[in-house]
Amino acid sequence: MAYPPTVHSTLAKLARAEIAGVNAHTLPIALDRAERDGVTFEQLDERQLTIALLQRISYPESMQELSLFLNVGHTLNPTTLVAREITAQHAVGYMTWLAGFLNDPEANIQKNARILLRWLVGNHQQAIAADQSSLDALRRIADDPANSWKNAAFIAYSLGVCGTVDDYDRVIRLAEIVIEHDREHAEMVADALYRLHPPALINALQYFLEHAPANSKQFIAGIHLLAKVAEIEDQQFWNTYYKDMDQIVARLADLVGHNPTVERILDLIEKHLALAEDEE
Repeated sequence: MAYPPTVHSTLAKLARAEIAGVNAHTLPIALDRAERDGVTFEQLDERQLTIALLQRISYPESMQELSLFLNVGHTLNPTTLVAREITAQHAVGYMTWLAGFLNDPEANIQKNARILLRWLVGNHQQAIAADQSSLDALRRIADDPANSWKNAAFIAYSLGVCGTVDDYDRVIRLAEIVIEHDREHAEMVADALYRLHPPALINALQYFLEHAPANSKQFIAGIHLLAKVAEIEDQQFWNTYYKDMDQIVARLADLVGHNPTVERILDLIEKHLALAEDEE
């Protein structure tokens, strides 16, 4: 639909107005609702149009509206998401719908879907975890060989933080993809395994580091995962898994020899282990 100039000027002014919940992502939803309500844009001045849009603006209430929310010309900024307005009920619905956008032909829709997915998991973990069916579509994508590697870290994070131990194999497969193609997001995989089941993180490290040939993709994945584990500040983790981590460090030191990068990781882990040993 071709809109009159007043629509474009009003949208531009509202996008710059710094009103909570009013932004380039929610404005298309308000415009679509006004159009479906039969609002005659040509008969409204900017003030009247502003009122009409603000009366209808909110976060998506359907998959079609979520498509409008994601399909804008720039990257979604998490700071524009208002936690008190995106309810737990919204989050559960969005988790189901977002799966349909992660492999969308439009790259920016994909990117915005991933950003929103991570935000939802971080802000509504309990509600999502309480409704495991909301994750089923993500599980199907994780099992699909055609799934883009760009989604791997975000799906692993979602299943690790909100899923069940039954998702362990999926998260491990996704972890391998992340380390091979998307190391920038390796911390999401480490957090996913840690939150899913701490022993799962230890098992993954043992698999990657002790059962894979040195310098193989799996072994290198283990090194990157270990680097993220070294950043865990929870002392209870180091107290509980002191023996396992000590064995991994000893095994790795024998395998890699002199490697400055690995040595820095091992030094950090040994500091954690020294504190854990002191508390025993």
